[in-house]
Amino acid sequence: MADDVGIELLEKRISSKQTHRANPNLQNHSTEQYYRVTVFLPYIDYFISQLTERFINHKSIFEGFDCIFKTQPLPLEINDREQFNKLVNIYSPVVDKFNSIAEFNMWKTKLITDNIILSSGLQALEICDKEFYPNIYMLIKIFCTLPVSTTTPERSFSNLKRIKTYLRNSMNETRLNGLALLACHIETKITPDEVIDELSLKNRRLEFVL
Repeated sequence: MADDVGIELLEKRISSKQTHRANPNLQNHSTEQYYRVTVFLPYIDYFISQLTERFINHKSIFEGFDCIFKTQPLPLEINDREQFNKLVNIYSPVVDKFNSIAEFNMWKTKLITDNIILSSGLQALEICDKEFYPNIYMLIKIFCTLPVSTTTPERSFSNLKRIKTYLRNSMNETRLNGLALLACHIETKITPDEVIDELSLKNRRLEFVL
């Protein structure tokens, strides 16, 4: 590419002491070798470390959350108990270690007794009572806020470009959030009566005739 635009690639000056950039001491090296050591290889190492941190390290955390959504009968399996203990240790500053196991058993009993099959974290958050299961509620709340690797949450960012245009630049945050939710969750049906009831609650300059 440099040859196509007529630019000669030159390496940076090598000094005896440098702390602000890469300063490799290569013997009889070429410009290609210099940029391979200073740019290409560090970028590949950083890219691999980010993949490892995002997917492999988070795998053990998600295994602990998986046992919360299972509906297998009591007593708990040894593997599930170990995964839950590991999860509690990770979030120990906000989760009580002593009462979490008892709450976990009660939560499992609730799922089995009521024959509840959880399909999402938000559904579990609605079912979980904050007063009876404070630690389980906190763990499910953390689970709902963890970064995900799917494209579903990215729809809000793509819809934002269509919603917040130049003509709608002065809308407030409440209306913007409402329009974004409507654009993302198109399966939710809203009737004209619900829109009229919402608009009639606010005082307007013009008379709102029903």
